[in-house]
Amino acid sequence: MMNQKLAEAIVGCLQLSGASYDFQQLARFSQRDWEQTMGWTDRAGLTLYLLDRLKDCGASGVLPPPVLARFEQNLADNKCRVDHLLYETGCINAKLDQAGVQYVVIKGFSLWPEFCSNPYLRTQCDLDYLVARQSLRSAQNVLLESGYEARRGSDVQIEYERPLQRVPSQYDSPYKIQTTPTVELHLGIWEDMEHHVPLEEPSFTLDSSKLKEWGGLRFPVLSAEDALLLQLLHAFQHLLHYWVKLSWLLEIGYFMQKRRRDSLFWNQFSRRLDTDPQLAEFSAIALELTAKVFSAPMPEIAQQWRQFLRPSVRLWLDNYSRSWALGERPPHKSKVFPDTKLSLFISEEYIPDRRARRDSLRYLLMPWKVPGKSPSVVFAPVENQPGSRLRALRVDSTYTVQRLSCHGGAGLRYLWELPRWRSLTKSTQ
Repeated sequence: MMNQKLAEAIVGCLQLSGASYDFQQLARFSQRDWEQTMGWTDRAGLTLYLLDRLKDCGASGVLPPPVLARFEQNLADNKCRVDHLLYETGCINAKLDQAGVQYVVIKGFSLWPEFCSNPYLRTQCDLDYLVARQSLRSAQNVLLESGYEARRGSDVQIEYERPLQRVPSQYDSPYKIQTTPTVELHLGIWEDMEHHVPLEEPSFTLDSSKLKEWGGLRFPVLSAEDALLLQLLHAFQHLLHYWVKLSWLLEIGYFMQKRRRDSLFWNQFSRRLDTDPQLAEFSAIALELTAKVFSAPMPEIAQQWRQFLRPSVRLWLDNYSRSWALGERPPHKSKVFPDTKLSLFISEEYIPDRRARRDSLRYLLMPWKVPGKSPSVVFAPVENQPGSRLRALRVDSTYTVQRLSCHGGAGLRYLWELPRWRSLTKSTQ
């Protein structure tokens, strides 16, 4: 079980307000505290950002020596992994260009330097492409010819993976080359199949893309306005799915900090949001969550977006957002009754149809399979490994038990908190 106080201290160390931080607070925690919490820092994507902050401030000595050695090894491993992903991206990009595919690279490497100071600090799981609809078939052919196989898909996203050479495990290191990345082809960013929250998909204009260069590779990316909007919607959509990776919020906050005095940019971005009040509200929630967790400086013009926030949403941000964001997420847990599902108080606000709201709540309290989508865990046969099918079945069974335990406990926590939530929001109705 993670040490909640240590998690709070780690997030405190990464604050973006500019205020000084007493790093000796981290020295109060034992090696056992760190060992219990390192899995959480890895899943939150904060391990390498924490190491970088401590080294930059000359405070890495607050870590127990074995913990510091483990973090340094993670960084070395991740550099090799990122270089490998960069090479793989270059190979895919070259074939996409040759096939005449209209695309941009999103997330991942494209976030440097606007959202992160060093790509080696990011634990990147996927290679993401936003593809023009008329180019989708050509892009799919490129991946199939490159040895990838389609795994899961929806109306706006298709995931590809290489055939597995071994049975994966939830304990696989996110920093190792052996942890195979997924390639995702996106036609858009918004999927309402699971959460039933409608939104008119904002247009991300591929025609106005720009070229970025890193590690000797040149690739097309979105404009800064589109990139920020995509990251905000990405974070908010995961909030509706009751989890947000903290490193995503930290990177949004890094962008906010770098652009805090760029009034021209924020005015242009605000005009982009003026076209859709709901788009402005979703973006404002993601920005407010970032400010709550990492003390990111909000632009002055954000006051205009805050007016779109519903009173009940403000209550959730003030009463639940920070503790919710710092919690563990399925299939991992730090409590018997985690607060994972408390984000349903937000999603319920944006489902206009009463029946859809009821059906969505029933599914999200105990999700198993979304109609029209593949199961969450998919294992292709692993060749030349005795007993691999049995190990895959064991991993799948363990995942199912964990999923039942976590979702069941979180559902009970939601029902326990529901009367308090109704009491809080009663005066706003």
